[in-house]
Amino acid sequence: MNLRNVFSRTLKKLGGSYRRQGVVVIGCAAILTAILSNLEFNLLEANLYDFRMARSAQKTANPDIVLVTLDDKTTTALDEFSPLPLDFHAQFLEALEKLHPSAVGYLVDLNQVNQANPDLFHTDWATRFVQAARRMETSGTTLLLGTPYDVTGEVVPPYPLSTLPHSIARIHKDGNVFSEDKVTRRAFTYLNGKPVFHLELAQRLGLIETSQRPRGNFHLTEVDGDYLFFRYHGGSEYPRIPFISLLRGEVPESAIRGKIVLVGTLSKDDSSDFAFTPYSKAAFANPKLVVHANILDSIIHEEGIIRAPQWVNWIVTFGVTALVLWWVLNSTPLYGVFLTLALALGILVLGHALFQARGLWLREAQPLVGIFVGYYLIVPYRLIREYKKRWDYQRKNELLTQVEELKTNFVYLVTHDLKTPVARIQGMAEVLLRKAQDRLVERDKETLRSIMNATDELNHFINSILELSRVENNRLQLTLESKDLNVIIERAVDGFKAQSRARHIQLACELEPLFPVRIDAGLISKVINNLIDNALKYSPENSAISLRSREEGEWIVVSVRDQGIGMTPAELGSLFTRFYRAKNDTTTRITGTGLGLYLTKYFVEAHGGRVEVASELGQGTEFRMLLPVAGATGSIISPSQPGLTQSPVKGDSHVQSTRSG
Repeated sequence: MNLRNVFSRTLKKLGGSYRRQGVVVIGCAAILTAILSNLEFNLLEANLYDFRMARSAQKTANPDIVLVTLDDKTTTALDEFSPLPLDFHAQFLEALEKLHPSAVGYLVDLNQVNQANPDLFHTDWATRFVQAARRMETSGTTLLLGTPYDVTGEVVPPYPLSTLPHSIARIHKDGNVFSEDKVTRRAFTYLNGKPVFHLELAQRLGLIETSQRPRGNFHLTEVDGDYLFFRYHGGSEYPRIPFISLLRGEVPESAIRGKIVLVGTLSKDDSSDFAFTPYSKAAFANPKLVVHANILDSIIHEEGIIRAPQWVNWIVTFGVTALVLWWVLNSTPLYGVFLTLALALGILVLGHALFQARGLWLREAQPLVGIFVGYYLIVPYRLIREYKKRWDYQRKNELLTQVEELKTNFVYLVTHDLKTPVARIQGMAEVLLRKAQDRLVERDKETLRSIMNATDELNHFINSILELSRVENNRLQLTLESKDLNVIIERAVDGFKAQSRARHIQLACELEPLFPVRIDAGLISKVINNLIDNALKYSPENSAISLRSREEGEWIVVSVRDQGIGMTPAELGSLFTRFYRAKNDTTTRITGTGLGLYLTKYFVEAHGGRVEVASELGQGTEFRMLLPVAGATGSIISPSQPGLTQSPVKGDSHVQSTRSG
């Protein structure tokens, strides 16, 4: 019952903590969203919009919209100035009449034509222009004049051309709204309650209902007008025909029949004939005639961009801001950075996908600003909270450090103080055995030998403790020199020959010639001695231990294989842990400290190598020491570094592998 109560209280405490955090996160996210919703980030939003427009798969330009350009080639051929006298326009319209287009959108400013040569408007040229237009209407061709717009309203063409159908054909620039960068992203659809040129032309052609609002249409009361954000069709170009070619009758009827013809000026010397677009604002301007064609194309094919409602923008901003606040409060700083960047990228990808697939414009500026502002607002609070925790940890750590220093000093002093009396006991036992050997009975001799063996084991334990202390305090340094590993192995084997003969165990060496490698000979010698010693301890009498050395790619491999008792997978999992010894009937009869393999692993990893072990219960064990051919760099790996990876060796049933960091 007590444990259950403790667990219940802990859950309630955690639940209360998360509830408090949830309230704080929701409140902060709502406040931040309310502030951001009242701020406009038009420049950022415009650049994000332009990126989507430029990088999305472009719609194909409608081949039924043909552009007739009054260009420099035309003015040069006629030896006139743009936009040409009225007589050329009347002749052009008469020539165009014979090609039977479905509609003509005349976007030449006829007021400029009048200003250049007003006398022609009082002759039969104006009448011929009007008559040609009337005949085209009678034959089923829709004709609409595009007129300019100023502060007084529509500037109608001069009489008698003003009797023809006309409508405002103004290219809108973001001059004092949105990004204020003079770029054309949107177009008028209604102005002062009347449809503008592109919409009226589509309605006259019957391609859109008179009562129907174009897709993406929205109203602005400040200008008493309606707009839509239109698409630029970059999949192909609209067909272009020079004005002079059509005037001279060089254009076949198939190029015009049944198509919508837009007529406009295009002079390199006249900047008013061009407009900055999302594609061209940083390099060159697009002809206004092309912009008119894109607007008309978007209206006809219902390709206007739909702006997501404001409430959608509010929900998205609130959601991503709350998520960032919650995540940064409850995750590591690195994960907080990754989530912030991933969330920002996710908003960009989502916005681009909606724009591409559905023509839906999700405003991204406020959510993106909310993500980064939320992150930078919550990080100081997180730092203050972490600082308080760190202060508590630091106080505890100082106490633990003092205790650790006391423990280290105690171990160091005790082990040093033990070495002298142990050496004396061993020396006295050896002297006594040597001098009184003839007078002692066999039992007394065996007792002295036991004392000597016990002092050897105790001395080995003291040395292991001292090495462990140096390792844990990072006081172990490599002394590198070029050595032949085979020589070190042979010396180690010579040292164990007496012990192996006493137990009738054969030490077999198979050493390939090796190049010298830079190692700390003392540490590697301890490693090999420890591996041979372990093999002898756990091998039965009349068995064999094989030692091999060879070069495998970038590694020098030294293996020690015995025919001993082997190990279980559970024992392999803890094999390189400090003071670990397997618990079975055999190991309890064998002395040891449980530090040999721990130090072995550390010494090898300090050389940039690794130790692998393969074992099967009752079949024996093989240890493999792998050292880099290039040699060690002299760096020491701290024993506090996390992570020993485990991986199998081919052909063995159970494998434990330790690798350097």
